[in-house]
Amino acid sequence: MTIKTRSTIKAERFLSLKLPKAKPSCLALVCLPFFSSFTWAGTKIELEAGMEYDSNVGIEEADITSGVGDSASDLSLGISYDHKIDHVNLSASYQLQDTRWQEYAEFNSQLHIGVLRAGYQMGVQGVDFSLAQAYGQVDGKDFLRLTRASPAYSRLIGNRWYVRTQADFSRKDFSQYDSRNSDSFAGNLYLYRFLDRTRFYLSGQMQLKSERAANEIYSYSGALAKIQIKRDFRIFDKKLSSRLHARIETRDYEGWRSDIRAARQDLRYRVAFENELAFNRHWQLQAKLQQEWFDSNLPVADYRQWRASLGLVWEF
Repeated sequence: MTIKTRSTIKAERFLSLKLPKAKPSCLALVCLPFFSSFTWAGTKIELEAGMEYDSNVGIEEADITSGVGDSASDLSLGISYDHKIDHVNLSASYQLQDTRWQEYAEFNSQLHIGVLRAGYQMGVQGVDFSLAQAYGQVDGKDFLRLTRASPAYSRLIGNRWYVRTQADFSRKDFSQYDSRNSDSFAGNLYLYRFLDRTRFYLSGQMQLKSERAANEIYSYSGALAKIQIKRDFRIFDKKLSSRLHARIETRDYEGWRSDIRAARQDLRYRVAFENELAFNRHWQLQAKLQQEWFDSNLPVADYRQWRASLGLVWEF
């Protein structure tokens, strides 16, 4: 296994952290109408400038399983439009994300994400369909293109519980690594328990996923579980939103690898703490601290890391 392979794994990981996630946009489009007179309509523009630190970015030449930390500057632009017609919600969004590392410029990345969504609300029930397209570059070169289609069904149970099922059909194409091109299916179950409307709630996610790649050593079946607690506070008349979440993911790969004389197996853990401090309607400060453990019988995919980020957001 070469250093280049390790670099490919890490480049894909950097992009995957920013790709559109298989998660619901229910709290604004479905739940809030039951809790307030909130209406989701119009155009929104969002600009963010920030910095981040990753403890495991570079690779020591003497030991490809070791890592070297680095810091980066982050810039992002988001534009979205939402429109509601009776029971129908329509939305479209575009986001540009640009990350520049100080020392390891070979991991500089730029990501373009476009999402279209249509939803229909039937009282406490709702159905929706979203289509996401993402295009990523690493070190100025085409790296990854992702297409995802996601139909979903949701239901609000009383005023305390919300459940949602979502299917994700995805296609990934790597510009320089055809053997990693893949099609995948993921089934998701989300459960929310509202303790104080959307100001304080618990949530959980279960996912089963199957990904089939051009080369079977990259094909896998996996499962994911995630729990989260979210709470809003008032600090000097400012709103502070805090989230603490943890997740565990398993992946069992299909292809037998000659370098480890076995099929690859991964076990991944993540714990994160996020805070958003809103100064007013337009300005917001975001901070995040995250610890990850990647346990794998493939040496180049077995490592630990922690990440910290701080960003200033302007919304209009």
